Amino acid sequence: MDERKSVIRELEQKKRADTDARNRLLEGLGETLIQRIGEEGSFPETPEAIVGILAEYRGLKKEIADSAEAIKSLEADNIRLKELDDDIASREAESSRLTKDFIEACTRLGKALLALRDYASFADSYRVQEESLLAKIEEQEQKAKELEEREGGVLAWLGKNAQLAVSKALILKSKSSLQKVYRGAGEQFFAARLAEPQDAEALEAAQGAEEIKNRLSTLAADISILKGERRKLTDVFGAEGTPSRRISTLQKRMAFIRDEFPGLYLKLGTLAAKPESKEALASYLTGEDNAILERAGFHQSIIEEGELKIKKVKASISIDNEKAEIEKIKKAIASQRQKIAAANEEIAGLEKQIQEAEFNIDEYSTVLREE
Repeated sequence: MDERKSVIRELEQKKRADTDARNRLLEGLGETLIQRIGEEGSFPETPEAIVGILAEYRGLKKEIADSAEAIKSLEADNIRLKELDDDIASREAESSRLTKDFIEACTRLGKALLALRDYASFADSYRVQEESLLAKIEEQEQKAKELEEREGGVLAWLGKNAQLAVSKALILKSKSSLQKVYRGAGEQFFAARLAEPQDAEALEAAQGAEEIKNRLSTLAADISILKGERRKLTDVFGAEGTPSRRISTLQKRMAFIRDEFPGLYLKLGTLAAKPESKEALASYLTGEDNAILERAGFHQSIIEEGELKIKKVKASISIDNEKAEIEKIKKAIASQRQKIAAANEEIAGLEKQIQEAEFNIDEYSTVLREE
């Protein structure tokens, strides 16, 4: 293996190390200069490259600031959205509970009203249903009692239990139907807004149902307002997704922008090392900065020396490669010449054979002409 290639690798490794050292110095200087110049700093007759770097930096800083504000707003919206969801769920749960309480209150009211003799036109149809169901319940309970008292063997006992289960199921069904009758009577009385009953139990049930109904109306209005606010928030988000997704997108963008800053610092630091730009930045450069530029210049000189050495070694290798190629071509030419000489010799032999054949033809032709 050519040792010069190893030399090139070592030189390139040294060049990378010096380039990294130079870039760190210039990047740090560029960051310091941007901080000193600030958001509003500018100077007359500034090279366009510096103006471009400052404009790009300030644009990126503004985008980060705008994104940070947007994130704050989205976080507030996210918190409010969670509060609205919790509030709606809480009020809907309360509404569900109160609806059950309202049904129970109407059931108590209906039962109390049917026990009275007032509101005849209103209560008669419900009272007929009540009496029919009460009679049916009494009949089913009597039948169940008789089944429980019946005695017999194992088979009779099994049959009794089956009949008893059916009988109890019918009792529960009839009682459930009776509760529905009471509920229907109470809800109709409540909806009709009839005069308050004089019976204390019925009056208490009616007033309780009224309080619950008012609370349910208030809850329904509150839930409607809360859902309207929630809908407005989600409409604002639109196709851009939830606040969490938008926050994540903005945070990724901010991280990407921050990754752009080191490149800008390096560009400004590199410009500060150039005479035409250094003069424009002179008012922002300190003695320590000039020392940094000197060290960066030292690394730059080593880099350039290394590049020249690499160029020379590569040129040396290229010359040797070209020489080797020339030798290879010369050998190919010599080989071809040998082949040509051999071909010429073979051609001469063939031509001699032709001459001999032509002589023989002349001899044979003479024989043919003799008489």
